[in-house]
Amino acid sequence: MKVLTVEDNVANVGGGNEPTVVEGTPILTKEELNKGCPLGVSRVTSSLYVCGAHALPGAVRALHPGLIVSAAPELPPPPEDYVPRQLVPLLDTPNSDMHPYMESVADLINEVVSHGDVVLVHCVAGVSRSVTLCLAYLIKWQKMTLRDAYHHMKQRRPQIRPNTGFFKQLIKFEERLFCEPSVKMIYCEAIDKEIPDVYEADYSGMTWFRQRYGPIEKR
Repeated sequence: MKVLTVEDNVANVGGGNEPTVVEGTPILTKEELNKGCPLGVSRVTSSLYVCGAHALPGAVRALHPGLIVSAAPELPPPPEDYVPRQLVPLLDTPNSDMHPYMESVADLINEVVSHGDVVLVHCVAGVSRSVTLCLAYLIKWQKMTLRDAYHHMKQRRPQIRPNTGFFKQLIKFEERLFCEPSVKMIYCEAIDKEIPDVYEADYSGMTWFRQRYGPIEKR
């Protein structure tokens, strides 16, 4: 079983238990990767989708999912419909313990998609909790590194941003499965906090400004 590296391009993910690796394939745009998706929904694999709460009604009507994973306990109770739901009762805070759910939800997603059904994962915004669960699935069942799984999802849903607590837990999850992590936590001078190194580019402009002009709060 090959562990994907950043040199590999992933195509047709979700057709089986392992993604197809194609060297030198062109990079598709977000619109091309999400072609046919309902508004506000992003395609993680051919059988796994992620969205925020605002897009949920349209996604259910269009995708007819075999399972909805709901990671938003602050939302009102779901409507009574035909769709089985797996609830993840966690708030989007760095102190929320996602560990007990990463593996169980990843296994459940794999079970449902292996029977040919679609899984829809959502939280409030489709940015942190739902993305963390999808990343755990990609790591365990698609055999991606955390780094590649993150970039795979970010290409499809640019707004993704699991909170730092969830990212630390994903790093430990990957390390347990693959023996070594592909992402590390680093100090970010721009915000005076630790961040995963895959977020570093987002702060490059702020870091440059701080180094040149000093902290904004002191001006």
